[in-house]
Amino acid sequence: MTEQVPPHPELPFPPVGRLNQNFILGEIRDYIRDFHELFPHVDLDVLLDLITDVRRKQVNPETQMRQFLLAFKNTETFQKALDELDEETRKKVLSFREGASCGDLVKKDGFHLPSSPAAKHHFRLLDKVHSLFHFKKDDSHEEVQQEPPAKIQAIIDHEGAKAPVVYEDADHKKIMKVYPEVEFENWGQNVKNTPKYTFVPTTILGLQNLIKYAKTNNFRVRCSGYRHSWSPTFSADNEILVSLLDLAQVNRIPDPLAIAPDAAVDGNELMSIDILEKPTFLSSGKNVVRVGAAVTNEAMRRWAIKNKQTALDMDVILVEVTIGGVNGPICHGAGRRNKTLSDQVVAIEYVDANGVLQTVTDPKQLKAAAGCFGLLGVVTHISFELSPMKYALLKPDKTPISLAIPPLQLSDVPLALYKNWTEKDIKAAQADFEKRATDDFYSEWFWYTYQSTAWVNTWNTTDDPKDAEEWPSPAGIFLQWLQTWIGGWFSQTFFFRNIPGHWQAQFLAIAGMAVLPPLVFDLKPKTTKTYLPDGLHFFRGIQNTRVRDMEFEIPIPPLSSDPSKPDLSIVQRAWWDVIKLVYREAERGRSPLRLTLELRIMGGSDVLMAPQKGNDHGTASIEVLTVPNAVPEQWEEFKQEVAEIWMGYEHDGAKLNARPHWAKEWQTLTVNGEPMVKYLKEHAYKDQIPLFKAELEEIGAKQGWTLADIQKRFSNALWDDIIYS
Repeated sequence: MTEQVPPHPELPFPPVGRLNQNFILGEIRDYIRDFHELFPHVDLDVLLDLITDVRRKQVNPETQMRQFLLAFKNTETFQKALDELDEETRKKVLSFREGASCGDLVKKDGFHLPSSPAAKHHFRLLDKVHSLFHFKKDDSHEEVQQEPPAKIQAIIDHEGAKAPVVYEDADHKKIMKVYPEVEFENWGQNVKNTPKYTFVPTTILGLQNLIKYAKTNNFRVRCSGYRHSWSPTFSADNEILVSLLDLAQVNRIPDPLAIAPDAAVDGNELMSIDILEKPTFLSSGKNVVRVGAAVTNEAMRRWAIKNKQTALDMDVILVEVTIGGVNGPICHGAGRRNKTLSDQVVAIEYVDANGVLQTVTDPKQLKAAAGCFGLLGVVTHISFELSPMKYALLKPDKTPISLAIPPLQLSDVPLALYKNWTEKDIKAAQADFEKRATDDFYSEWFWYTYQSTAWVNTWNTTDDPKDAEEWPSPAGIFLQWLQTWIGGWFSQTFFFRNIPGHWQAQFLAIAGMAVLPPLVFDLKPKTTKTYLPDGLHFFRGIQNTRVRDMEFEIPIPPLSSDPSKPDLSIVQRAWWDVIKLVYREAERGRSPLRLTLELRIMGGSDVLMAPQKGNDHGTASIEVLTVPNAVPEQWEEFKQEVAEIWMGYEHDGAKLNARPHWAKEWQTLTVNGEPMVKYLKEHAYKDQIPLFKAELEEIGAKQGWTLADIQKRFSNALWDDIIYS
């Protein structure tokens, strides 16, 4: 069923002054049937029903998701995505498509998030090679290297050297999994290389032995989890990659009851979670949770909900990511009182350049070690200070765009989004925004391109557990997963790739806004009390939809009239400057931003290499996201212009030190014609890099290694340039 491209109508770009969801929906309604020859495998009548319902605000999220499934059920892309699901999930999807409700489908067994297609694809490649090159038991019950079939000899026998045997136990009975010369690709599909060997360790001793092997044979070692960084922070050609996960681990989240103190999960010491009661290295007297670097956010969430006693105060939304992967590049959550995840670290355990297991607990040294991009060594466990369980009081809303984050002046609002709000409306909205941004425990805003509403998700916490419920419900989780799974394959369909960019943006907005509460148009938001981890991980399955993503951390300066307060006008400028740019791009007939503009207000950071460091009044963590098949040239130019806008802000005549998120897209950017890497090391971090290196040097002096040792063993080309050049 090969889809060809026959002649089809060419639509002119719509008038920019009318470019909002109502106009785009009407345009799709009026013209979609003209594309019937181009899309013979798509049921355009079903799509027309979907568009009509949304335009009339007759919205039911389950109906909308079902319409997507019905409209594309005969396309190759949908069939392929369906075939990749496990049998139980596939049955649920097909039953839902035929009319079963989400509630009915999860009533008996609930719903557990399947691994994302991207994760399964990557780890299946490793599993395929491992099935050809593996280990078997000999008569002595020790694992030995099995002779490979001749057809893959070239893969595993490079210049006469077979893949090394690295033991994971003292008795030499357990050999570490190794995959020779398997191509690596990150989740965002913008970083590719072929490590000489990819190892999957499960014990600390195994990691120690691996580092000793790397030292003897002059290999560099870098780590990966779910590969969610867009920057080239991973391994390199002909070096060693340590993968914290394999296919079996990706496909199974351990039951919380199986995660016992000091216990390895399925024999994997890097997946343990245990509580240290008032450890002597912590002066506060609080308990500490010691988490294996391979533990996923989903496992951590389930563990916290199960014990109902303690939880981390902040985290990223994503659940398909490892704790090591979140901590390494200094990731963050939201809320002006909350710093980065790395700021919560009270101990780092790692294998150093000599293969020795070490621990860092000194608070001063942790300012470097807790957020060091893997440059210290291979981290095995991270300890976080725990707080008693709090309960999130969720009350998200869909708010008119000009009232969600008010513009500094109404002329900032593009004509297509303009409404004649009164001065009283704007004044009330300004006060509401300032209160949410300044005081709320958690605060974020989403805008889907060309939409006249924004999604506002700010909330506070309580210590009272009464009436707390797990959220989303199993039915809600299935609906969220379904929407992101649909988004993942829908954006790859022949249909999506051949419709205008502003249509793409509108279809993505329909799907995205459908599952964000409140689920019904004009429904007043209600308060839901849930466990803090559920509030932080409010959206499950977002890893199913690949995106392009650039994020900056913009310092919030003090208010000139009262330096004790934040000047939030910089946040409003950053938000509306992007929206105005989107419409300037539309005047050129371009739609580079086809997904979302997202903003989170957060605190500063004490971690030396954090882009939030020094932001005493808070940080505007703001990002732009699009789909991978948006026109690459448009996206790159758009990213560059957005970066120039955000990095150009001043306060009292001095430029604010706006810096990109280390894990997002930034390496192709330039600053005044110079590469971003040069700008970061010579300007943005010129004071922090020497301090960072000095702390690492101090740690090494006490633990028996030098900066030259860790550069040789754990750096790569990116970090050579930024830190060591």
